[in-house]
Amino acid sequence: MLTRAKSHRKLPPYVIAVRSKGNEYFYFRRHRSANEPGMRVRIPGRPFRDDAFPDPDWWETYRKLADLPEPENAPSLGARPAAIEAPSETARMSSMISQYRLSPDWAANSQRTQSEWTRHLSRIEAAWGRLPPRRLTREHVLNLRDYLADTPAEANNLVRTLSALLSWGVNYGWLAANPCLKLPKLKLGGSNPYLPWSWDEIQLLESVARPAMWQAAALALYTGQRLGNVLRLRWADIVGSELTLTQFKTRKSLTIRIHANLRALLETIPRNDDFILTSTKGKAWTTNSFNAAWQRQMNDPRLDELRRKGLVFHGLRKSAVVMLLEAGCTDAEVAAITGQSRSMVEHYARAVNQRKLAAAAILKWEGVERS
Repeated sequence: MLTRAKSHRKLPPYVIAVRSKGNEYFYFRRHRSANEPGMRVRIPGRPFRDDAFPDPDWWETYRKLADLPEPENAPSLGARPAAIEAPSETARMSSMISQYRLSPDWAANSQRTQSEWTRHLSRIEAAWGRLPPRRLTREHVLNLRDYLADTPAEANNLVRTLSALLSWGVNYGWLAANPCLKLPKLKLGGSNPYLPWSWDEIQLLESVARPAMWQAAALALYTGQRLGNVLRLRWADIVGSELTLTQFKTRKSLTIRIHANLRALLETIPRNDDFILTSTKGKAWTTNSFNAAWQRQMNDPRLDELRRKGLVFHGLRKSAVVMLLEAGCTDAEVAAITGQSRSMVEHYARAVNQRKLAAAAILKWEGVERS
């Protein structure tokens, strides 16, 4: 009997582990839908050998199946990556960054995370590329973080990237301890970069936006998903009145009933590609190309009010949570749609409940004064 195995290590995207008769097998499956229930490919061997070192043959097979580019200066098959060998006392940060980006730990991150972290690693390398990791101190980290204090979210994300790099480096002997651990994050000054859109604001966008932009916004709103998941939705993911997806960031599998408004919109979208959302050229969006098109849309003078309020695409996901809660959905019901943790939904619920309680209190107060 085949059963889903729980691996003690994080597996890369699209890989599942299955246990049968005491043995563990690994399969690559890019998409999951009713139309492709058995489209999976066995990857022989194991991602990590018995001595806990990565198996280069396994990772090379995975790289080809996932269509990942071949890394420059990659170690030859059958050899342990250079980073596994104890680095010298004079080894530099730039070398550690290069080896980290060749590691299975790096490959296990989503492509979006790799893209964002590459940007932060470039800044880290520019600052400390010639510095031996063993000489990196907490003061170094604080100075770089505070240099970016005008953009606290960017500063916090850079520290998060650095911490992942250094934790990997500690495991492989590049340095003794991670100076980023328990480093406090910069406060965002009370600002909320993901304000929810009101229904009036959503209707304004619908009345002004180009069809491709509204289609993406509606999918995000009525499914409660991130942009990355919305752009990857395929027509094959729709079966009857339900839409099935695997979240790109969390790897959670969700089946969501299609809202009536979304169903009506989907019937108007031409099927130019396997993907539901396409550009004016009929091709699937990349995240960068969509973000550029979205920014052009938001620069429309008729949307000045939305832009001044700082509304962003991701806020539509928060709008979905708020509207579901206001409709009387439980925390569990909301989490089943958005894939968020119950604690995150409860955080939103507190704000919704506070607003309802405050409104009820004022009505009671007004009633006393009229009596």
